Amino acid sequence: MLLLWKKKTITRDPISHKSMARKKERHREPPAVPDEEDKLSWRSAGGDVWERALDESDISRDVDPDKSFFDTDDVTRAVDRLTTAMLRAGGVGCVLKGGLNLFSWLAGRSKTRRRGSMSGKPGPSVRDALHDTAAFASFLVAFAGTYVSVDECLALRYGKQRSKQWRAAVAGLVAGPALLLADGPHVKGGGAKRHYGLATYLWLRSTVLIARCGLKRRDSRDTHPLAKAALAPFAHEHADVALMMASTWVILSCFVLKPDALQGAYGSFLNKHGGKTKAHYAALRAMSLASTAAQTRDAIRSAAIALFPNDITAHEALMNVANMDDGSLLAAKPTLWGLVLYPGSSALAHFFRFYREALGRALPIYVPLYAIPALIVHRHRLLGPRGGVLAMRAAAGAGRSSAFLAAYCACAWLAPDALQRLVFGTLSGWTVSASVPLAGLAVLIEKPSRRQELGVYCASRALEAAAVCLVSWGWVPRSLAARTRVDVALFAVGAAAIMHCYNTERDVFRSKYLNVLDFVFGNAGHGRQCIRHVGSYYQVAFAGGDTHKNESASRQFRDVSS
Repeated sequence: MLLLWKKKTITRDPISHKSMARKKERHREPPAVPDEEDKLSWRSAGGDVWERALDESDISRDVDPDKSFFDTDDVTRAVDRLTTAMLRAGGVGCVLKGGLNLFSWLAGRSKTRRRGSMSGKPGPSVRDALHDTAAFASFLVAFAGTYVSVDECLALRYGKQRSKQWRAAVAGLVAGPALLLADGPHVKGGGAKRHYGLATYLWLRSTVLIARCGLKRRDSRDTHPLAKAALAPFAHEHADVALMMASTWVILSCFVLKPDALQGAYGSFLNKHGGKTKAHYAALRAMSLASTAAQTRDAIRSAAIALFPNDITAHEALMNVANMDDGSLLAAKPTLWGLVLYPGSSALAHFFRFYREALGRALPIYVPLYAIPALIVHRHRLLGPRGGVLAMRAAAGAGRSSAFLAAYCACAWLAPDALQRLVFGTLSGWTVSASVPLAGLAVLIEKPSRRQELGVYCASRALEAAAVCLVSWGWVPRSLAARTRVDVALFAVGAAAIMHCYNTERDVFRSKYLNVLDFVFGNAGHGRQCIRHVGSYYQVAFAGGDTHKNESASRQFRDVSS
């Protein structure tokens, strides 16, 4: 009996163990399968260096031990992306800044020849132009290299898909201080150049992209009511027109009342297309800022002497107003605007005459601006059956933009004159500021796709002018403005937002901006976060004119990105 009991025990034990093992196996959680996209994306040849730099104990939790620790294909992809991005960024910087400096140098030479070799200010030297071009190109090279390096390192450390929502923003923020390399030759008196125009434009462009991202989710149930209310102005059909009018309010107010707030090439651009002399601008500014009858009388006499030394009729018209008593002089102030700008003529006659002259000044700017890109991008199609249609489109675009600029400048003179006579009944600084925004309505002449671009550009100039005013009025200490690089901070924040949208919200970009970013940072593999460049420099930059090449390249990009 004892032997029989032992035998039964021995034969039952394996069965019970197997059943228990099966029960445990049934309740045991399945092992986690690592996501292919979140594995470490690339390794250097010296793995021990990466292990020490990135904490080997944390890395080992994300690596499949059955797989090889190195992925040489991804190493090659990342290095190729880095070198290609830096080379293309340098090429873009040389073409853009070099072209602008070449144009400025040629313009300075032509002015010197017209005015004589001994008159006028000397234009920029060739050495300064080369230094400026090299500095801007080095800034873009450093930005592209830093961004791609940080982007790939963060993908290596935290996984491509897990870090997708924040990786590009961090890389753009880290790469932002590369703007310091764009300083180039220092200005007179020491100190580095400031790049408020570029930084402000990039920051405003980033806010536009963020607004588009918000508008995409505006109708979602998860969107807070306050967020919906904040996004409501951006959803309006003519939000770009309102932005243009607000920017015009600042820009033209400064142009008339505080011209030193508009510095550099943009100030020269306004002086040229304003169509009047600096003496006209100074006379209008003095009359607008005069607060007493005595100050107004002095401003009128100075204007008569400076503007019309040989025009007896116009000179006497101003002097007759200056010789009035105080009450009559203040009552006649609304007519001073017309007496300075168009003596002996009417407001409408001056408007149409000025518009015709302004159109002649605008066409030489916009015709090359439309013709050169058309010749580069559509050079093959221009010789085909639809070449005439494309040429007419470019001509219509140049004419439309020229008409906008001419109407903008003409309305800038007409609006204050009309409102001061018909509504305000006086001439002062606030009447000028309240009238000039109407000139922004001229943007309705432009096609809708251009209105927002113009609004954002003018808004960046308006913010730059407002900042100069705040410093000159003492609201911002000059020492603080001299010590800090607000332009670099604005650029870094804007770059972070733009690169975040570029990586995760690509549909909020217009095609031309997205093409430029893809050209520099990689045009394929965004869906799998395995970004690389497809196509050579020439194919990507110049294949747009060949329909067959463009279609095949697009299919190739879609196949690789999917």
